[in-house]
Amino acid sequence: MTKVRRYIESGGVYFITSVTEGRIPILVDVSARFMVVNLIYHKYLLDYKLFGYVVMPEHFHLLIQPSKKYNISKIMNLVKGNFARKYNEIHNRQGTKVWQQGFHDSVVRDEKEINKWLEYMHWNPVKKGLVKSPAEYEFSSHCQYYGITRKSIYVPIDRLW
Repeated sequence: MTKVRRYIESGGVYFITSVTEGRIPILVDVSARFMVVNLIYHKYLLDYKLFGYVVMPEHFHLLIQPSKKYNISKIMNLVKGNFARKYNEIHNRQGTKVWQQGFHDSVVRDEKEINKWLEYMHWNPVKKGLVKSPAEYEFSSHCQYYGITRKSIYVPIDRLW
């Protein structure tokens, strides 16, 4: 296995994508809720800022700013690893891979790019035909940005401005 060397920018904001193994849509059932809960737990444990997220049926996107203590590789290792263990436990699976190896990340350079990624994440469920408007989708940060009350899931996000 080749170790990926990542460009780390101190204080950088990152747009991150992680995909399920074989793009199997495992995040459509109650397991998606565990992913969201996992984000909350790790946000406080690893002291990163979470500016936006969306959990899709076969992947998720995050917009985060790691603290100096933990880099994005450590954060993603724990988020994905803990989710995989819990998912496999709930579904009575052993040794079954949940995630594709690694993740994709991009350093976000400015406010314009942050807004681009937030819009991309929030409209992703609409583009995929899951809902008619971003506000209908429970597994994203859209509602927090527009002051809309959630029906069931609330993940605290950090404000950019």
